[in-house]
Amino acid sequence: MLDAILEYQEMFEDGVRMQASGEVSGYMVSRWSRVKAGCAFALACVLPCAFTPGAFAADDGRWPVVNDTVAAAWKQGIDGSGVKVAVLDTQAVEDYPALKDADITYRLGRFSGMDGNEVECKVGGRPLTATIKAGDDGYYSSHGTDMLSWIVGDGGNYTLDKAGMLGAAPKARILHITTMGTSATAATTLCDAKKLGDASSDNGADVRTAVDWGARIINRSQSGGLDDTDYAGYVDALRHGIIMVGARANDTTPGLDDLTGDPRSMETFPGVVMVNSVDESGTLASTSDVMDGNVAVLSYGANVLKPINYVAEGDNRVGNGGTSTAAAVLSSYLALAMQKWPDATGNQIIQSLIRNTKSGKGKPVIDPERKRGFGEVDLNALLTVDPTQYKDVNPILEYQMKAAAQYPALKDWYTQDCKTNPDGVGTAADNVPCEAGLIGREYERQQAAWKKVEQCRSDGGSDCMKYSATNTADGETTSTKTLGRKGTFLVSTWLAYMIAGGVTALIAGVVIALIFVHRRRRAD
Repeated sequence: MLDAILEYQEMFEDGVRMQASGEVSGYMVSRWSRVKAGCAFALACVLPCAFTPGAFAADDGRWPVVNDTVAAAWKQGIDGSGVKVAVLDTQAVEDYPALKDADITYRLGRFSGMDGNEVECKVGGRPLTATIKAGDDGYYSSHGTDMLSWIVGDGGNYTLDKAGMLGAAPKARILHITTMGTSATAATTLCDAKKLGDASSDNGADVRTAVDWGARIINRSQSGGLDDTDYAGYVDALRHGIIMVGARANDTTPGLDDLTGDPRSMETFPGVVMVNSVDESGTLASTSDVMDGNVAVLSYGANVLKPINYVAEGDNRVGNGGTSTAAAVLSSYLALAMQKWPDATGNQIIQSLIRNTKSGKGKPVIDPERKRGFGEVDLNALLTVDPTQYKDVNPILEYQMKAAAQYPALKDWYTQDCKTNPDGVGTAADNVPCEAGLIGREYERQQAAWKKVEQCRSDGGSDCMKYSATNTADGETTSTKTLGRKGTFLVSTWLAYMIAGGVTALIAGVVIALIFVHRRRRAD
């Protein structure tokens, strides 16, 4: 559908140009000009049903995707192709119209009991499933469905007279991990439980599933607490240079004074890119207009298209999509940047993100009021500024480690060692577990790895990025052309080609030999 969208748009633009230049006026117009003008006019009438960039009113709520920057990227073939994005969210409607052509793998997340062992999650007495179908229990959309649509949606809807949600990275590959059930009145429905904690989402295990799948981006448009057992999974994502995008809670409760992180919450876990929400003019949403030092960047979630009610079939209207939408939109933009810059690590993409905001101008400058983080995302800058010039260190993590060290109450959070300090830091009511020390050690690993890269470069070495933190995530150096775990894929692909080539040669040899023998017999 994307190719058709671009073709239609070009024809429409041709018609507009012809009209403006007078090519389609008077009796001297050529037959071809009349045909093109007629096509442009007809397409102008039907394109609102085809969901094409540039063919909608500015207030249709899809402006984060229907804009010149995204349209230009698509024309260049930058549409998220080849980029893996994991989405951890509520049950999705698998046959939602906007997702009909999307490459999505659905998987049920892991749930654990109070003893840490895996348990089955039931909602309303029934086992939770990875997806539902349209109309199941009256639902036609869900929070998880919305987030997928803002990343890979094609603009489809149940009815053609109403626009559907559109994603900026429609060709990205998606792993949707269902962490909670669907609800018409809230973003989450928890598992049935006789008492609190009987069955809850195993957040760290789900993140590790995304890491093992090979995700480059993890979108989690949720907020909530983490246990000490979750930390290892999140640190594993940091090790592999995976960009974790989180959504700040939609409330006006102030957060911490500085960007210091807080490992006890999924959206404030160190290294996570936590977003606040703005509209198309850069104005903060009412639910994001609050001081919170852990806000990293601003993305687009206000004045956007959203379902008025998840049980209403296709009744989408413009409203406040909140930080959830802002996170999904940012993840789609990052997918475009990753496709554009295939040699860049996730950390380098984050470096570019915070340096090249609409207010950054190449340098990371944090908002002194602590409402806007490093500024508003600038997709054009992400696609035009080469991120490989930056170091392979997560800059959000770096800022948080340095900032926390300046506060007496926080300075020991990330330097803990469970062998010597098993009880963590703080009181029982406000405790930061000793496992938070894993975060500080990961930061030190990233810094040490970058020093090796710089030393290699100063020595005149080649392919020095093989020593970077991302490329040594599994303990071995790999070429920059095999980021993360793609090295295994490339080697196995090479072996497959070699084997296939050998088999082909063998078969060809046998065929030639048989032909030769057959001819000899005929000659005899």
